[in-house]
Amino acid sequence: MNRRSLFIPGVFVLLGGLLLPQSAGSQDLRIAYIRSADIMSQYREVRAATEILNRDVQAWNEEAQSRRRELDLLEAELSAQAPMLSDAIRREKETDYQKKLNEYDQYVQSIWGPGGLVAQRNEELLSEIVERIQAVARRLAADEDYDFILDASDGNIIYADREFDLTDKVITELNQTE
Repeated sequence: MNRRSLFIPGVFVLLGGLLLPQSAGSQDLRIAYIRSADIMSQYREVRAATEILNRDVQAWNEEAQSRRRELDLLEAELSAQAPMLSDAIRREKETDYQKKLNEYDQYVQSIWGPGGLVAQRNEELLSEIVERIQAVARRLAADEDYDFILDASDGNIIYADREFDLTDKVITELNQTE
């Protein structure tokens, strides 16, 4: 008997076990789901936090652009003056330019790099909001006797009846409790 012929009966045994009625003593599992992406887009607190983050990012971006303009001016000045400068002064200006370029790169990394200010500020602004969403989902699970509440936004739910979608309830409760 080849492996394929062993595999097919094994699948039927597994599926048969899942499809058999549960014994009278077992508890029925209750599962619901939310669409966290929809919650995040419709919850007013998230919109407010996003506006704050966008203002911060805009300020950091303006600072980065200002530093970049300063670097560009230094580079243009160095290029224009290089033929007329002594080797010592040219090296000094090149060293100054390289130092400022390194500072610029460090600034950009401190803002947009891994664990930078953008990520930190985003976490700061959203962590409490995520906790509130989770608290509402836990309360709904307790109130409506759900054993699991899954997130459909991550793409792992292939099909679910809209009857078990708690997204609108979560959004309504969150927006009412502000």
